[in-house]
Amino acid sequence: MIAGGVSSSLRAAAIPVPLVVRSAEGCFLRDVEDGELIDVNMGYGPHIFGYADHDVLGAVADQFTKGHMTGLPHELDFEAGRLIADLVPGVDMVRFANSGTEAVASTLRLARATTGRPLVVTFEAHYHGWSETVLRAGKSTLATAGSTPSDVVPGAPGMIPEALAHTAQLPWNDADAVRRLFARDGDRIAAVILEPVLVNAGVIPPAPGFLELLRELTLANGAMLVFDEVITGFRVARGGAQERYGVEPDLTVLSKVMGGGFPVAAFGGRAHAMRMLARNDAYHAGVYAGNHAALRAVVANLTKIRSLPELYDELEAVGAYAQDSLNEVFATERRSVHITRVGSLLSVALLKSPVDDPGDVRSLAAAVDSSGHRKLQMLAQKEGLYFHPNALEPWFLSTAHTRDVVDKATGALRRALAAL
Repeated sequence: MIAGGVSSSLRAAAIPVPLVVRSAEGCFLRDVEDGELIDVNMGYGPHIFGYADHDVLGAVADQFTKGHMTGLPHELDFEAGRLIADLVPGVDMVRFANSGTEAVASTLRLARATTGRPLVVTFEAHYHGWSETVLRAGKSTLATAGSTPSDVVPGAPGMIPEALAHTAQLPWNDADAVRRLFARDGDRIAAVILEPVLVNAGVIPPAPGFLELLRELTLANGAMLVFDEVITGFRVARGGAQERYGVEPDLTVLSKVMGGGFPVAAFGGRAHAMRMLARNDAYHAGVYAGNHAALRAVVANLTKIRSLPELYDELEAVGAYAQDSLNEVFATERRSVHITRVGSLLSVALLKSPVDDPGDVRSLAAAVDSSGHRKLQMLAQKEGLYFHPNALEPWFLSTAHTRDVVDKATGALRRALAAL
């Protein structure tokens, strides 16, 4: 009944060994064949307290008895917005949306409307959703307005190539490329958007000084700096990557951890960046945006995060323990592997050979043993450990991943490696 067996193309990669879930709790999945697996994909990252967190689900259940969607402003709008502003350094005002893709699209439209400029700068391998103006394939190119469709490669069949003509894509962490682009087109750049940690392709952090350079150049040229913190927000620190690295953007996109698994996103910034929406001079809409059930989840999850002063120290510790354990497992089996970590985000990718510069996206992608990693994933799944079949998709840890659980997970991985 379900086309391709999935409702998101990212899930299609798991089809060789189908996994159909019946229930999930903590960091464990139970499938329809009554198998139990440790999960380190964790719904692609939102469950920082594990699946079926009673504090969040209890609050949402209560909200359902009070009406979960009216399409009107609600007191929860203010409560959720105030929590975000309290926790995230660069946010004073927000709008709510339903997904990261939707929030990114609205953010870039706002940046273009505010600056009166067309050009948006992105970085190679960064993922900002599947909308028409940012999903692209191929290597970096200094495409600008007036580029022909052959200059940029759409990221999916059916896209309109011309929609990408007002973008420029640069290599990640390439300061010289950024300087050259601003020297050439600085007066036409509306926004620079990036994952402040490149999570979607190997968990590669920003090079020292790189975020600061982007902040300096955007300010000097009247462009907006946009942090896509859909994944890093409330994940790598209480205030996201902007708190961890001490660089404040003009606009921030949030989702995932914010809602604890409910379909909700937000975008916001300082008053100057949000003024057109504050005056209703810009356009952003969505019938289900800011629905009361989703915002009750935001309030419950962010309230819990704010109440736990040791939370991120604990996540840092379990991340470090998992990283050390994984390095030991792969070393024992004499397998080349890419393992990097920022907080509770890990990249674990089987390689054909070691990489001289693990921070170079192209070198890493060329070295990944995709077929071997897929086989390893399938063997690990049989051993009771689930991670995404795509080698560059991150592992997400939560408070449910205790050291005992990590030990069981690495044990399953060790057995899978031996079988491989």
